[in-house]
Amino acid sequence: MKNINKYIGLLFLGLTFVSCGEDITDINENPNAPEVVPTNTIFNSATKEFTDVSRSSFNNGRLVLNWMEYWGQNSYADEDRYLYRETSAEGLYTSTYEIATDLQQILILNTDPDTAEEISAVGANENQIAAARIMLAYMFHQLTNTFGDVPYYSYGSDDPDFQALNVSEVLSPVFASQEKIYADILKELRESADMINTSEPVFTSGDNIFDGDPLKWKKFANSLILRVATNIKNVDQSTYESAVAEALADGVMESNADNAVQAYESADPTASPWWRAFVVGGRTDFAVAAPFVNLLKGETGDYGPDARLFEMAAPYALSIEPIIADSYERSEDYDDYEGVPFAYQNANDLPFTVYSFPSSKVLRPDYGEVLMEYAEVAFLISEYNDWDQTSYENGVRASMEKWGVASDEIDSFVASLPAANEENVITQKYVALYMQAHQAYAEYRRTGFPDSDILLLPGESYTLPPVQAAETENDTYTFIAGVSGAEDLPARLRYPVVLQTLNGENRASAVSGLDNGDTIFSKLFWDVD
Repeated sequence: MKNINKYIGLLFLGLTFVSCGEDITDINENPNAPEVVPTNTIFNSATKEFTDVSRSSFNNGRLVLNWMEYWGQNSYADEDRYLYRETSAEGLYTSTYEIATDLQQILILNTDPDTAEEISAVGANENQIAAARIMLAYMFHQLTNTFGDVPYYSYGSDDPDFQALNVSEVLSPVFASQEKIYADILKELRESADMINTSEPVFTSGDNIFDGDPLKWKKFANSLILRVATNIKNVDQSTYESAVAEALADGVMESNADNAVQAYESADPTASPWWRAFVVGGRTDFAVAAPFVNLLKGETGDYGPDARLFEMAAPYALSIEPIIADSYERSEDYDDYEGVPFAYQNANDLPFTVYSFPSSKVLRPDYGEVLMEYAEVAFLISEYNDWDQTSYENGVRASMEKWGVASDEIDSFVASLPAANEENVITQKYVALYMQAHQAYAEYRRTGFPDSDILLLPGESYTLPPVQAAETENDTYTFIAGVSGAEDLPARLRYPVVLQTLNGENRASAVSGLDNGDTIFSKLFWDVD
């Protein structure tokens, strides 16, 4: 079945960037293999593949992880300057639909009377359906936040505009509007949370996010409602307030024990995306970016030195080898940390030992990629409660605890935080979203924080610290965007070029609704700040 799914995925790529919604069991009649692959194995593969692709060095590291200035490239600064590769946009787009076919099969197998009973052996049918819907909502939320209008699939809606994954009937799916997609994602998450039976496992095995725990899946769905609803706060206040109130009443994440984390293993083939990029792939193209390091050092912002720096980055004098081996001596001297200058076209002139690589807590094979965590939920609650101080402090505390900061340092940092307001809550949320750059990118577009006092924007200049200035002729440079007219981060990614051929009419219709055409300057409907 898995190989058949991949075959259909390839068919989908060759046709219209949609995927098959037909019952594929009829063509999977190998007498030497089981007719129905257990859905827990399909789910295991789907969540890992999606995280692998969306958090990869190309679809994350050469896009939003850099644009949000968590990391910067030390060789190819063009991508930091918004000249991203077409393959990155195409990879994010196509992978969503290809992987969605697997999740769709979980829905089909759990609702088909001929297979539902057999499938229930690996988890309650309603819980499997709910988990697949939650992950589909997660994936399509990220997709529409990246491009805007896109072909969309819904389990619970018969809206004629939701044509994705239905190639047996529609070869050229329309692009559903962002507004419709957002409304349906909120509906899907609400219905998924409500249908979960907390007395039965989601999956008996194969769930590498919550190990089958139904209550955690329910909290995840409600927490995602907070995320999605908050994103439309400025354009649909009533929906925001009602959706968040219902989610909070039903139960959201309450501690780091509830964090949604895609687990990885120690073996290289099943290791985390960044381990495979740095170690298996031998790439050392990325380091922690200067704007982020300077914020944590307390040189920018109003928050003072932040001990999360010692957990997120390694001292600058280190080469990559001891970090990979996790054999270096951890330093708590802020002077031992410098970020790679962001969007610096001469970065390859600098030796590795004058800027900080990510720490061994990040560059490890079993690093768990966070899909959502309690710290973000606390910040969302703070915003919902008119920038509540207690929830703001809870978010900072939870983030610092997750990264392993000592309790006395946490207490000291939290006690000295400036009062909660939009700028402070969102900037601290930005720190907590380290390594979750797709969501941080959405937050920046929605709020404008962190602002240019922290981030380096096109047209602004940066002075290298002495250890780096000594290695180059010019100690100051200006961030020159690679896209003419860019004064801020891109507002979206352009649709993959191949869509002009494969689904040209519907793509053109979607582009006609963009205020600046199919460019990085066209804002999404919720980006009104």
